[in-house]
Amino acid sequence: MPVEERQQDFQAIEREYDHLYRETPIRDEDRAYRFHIKNILRIQPNALSFLDVACGAGYFLREAVWRTQGKGNYTGTDISSVALDLAKKQYPRATYVKAIAEELPLPDSQFDAVSCLGSMEHFMDIAKAIRQMIRVAKPEALFYIMVPNIFWYKDLLAVLFKGSRLTRNQTHEHFASLEEWRELLEENGLHVTKTQKYNGIAKNPFKQMIKDAIIPLRFSYHFIFICRKSHG
Repeated sequence: MPVEERQQDFQAIEREYDHLYRETPIRDEDRAYRFHIKNILRIQPNALSFLDVACGAGYFLREAVWRTQGKGNYTGTDISSVALDLAKKQYPRATYVKAIAEELPLPDSQFDAVSCLGSMEHFMDIAKAIRQMIRVAKPEALFYIMVPNIFWYKDLLAVLFKGSRLTRNQTHEHFASLEEWRELLEENGLHVTKTQKYNGIAKNPFKQMIKDAIIPLRFSYHFIFICRKSHG
């Protein structure tokens, strides 16, 4: 599968994320994390054990704890000890584990729902990370994966008018198209049951409705892949 990437090693990536979380922790709007957990629970309403891979400072897990009234088990993993220290201080209800996604130090068949929100594109070995996520998930677990689009419409416009895509603030990142991401997930043991477009969650519901209506899936900012384990 063709992807664009800029290579580093695990130690360099760890240092980069430690620095980012010391300066300005990476996060989305709270309403975005609320959208994701509501989306997950709408599909997997009886989920009681959650794993967020590359959880950062724990913002998504905070919303998961709140939305489920603290009735489940919540685990987050991340490469950055600085990010995990922030998560432990702010959202101590979850369990946090320092680990790379390619080597999750967790038991087999443990989780009802596994999420990875805008992080898979930063992994050194995406295929290995997918297989690790499958290993730690229960047989009927839900996988909720958000990844970036190489053909985002704003990048296409930037190329058209300025000659290059918009700059990113992280140095190791993979970009791929809708079908390329789908192929990567399915080649490594997942079955994609649904794909959703994601262009952020606007504060104004009318603005959100307009974005949802006019931005095609194939040119959206990110894709959300709803997956199950492949049994074929």
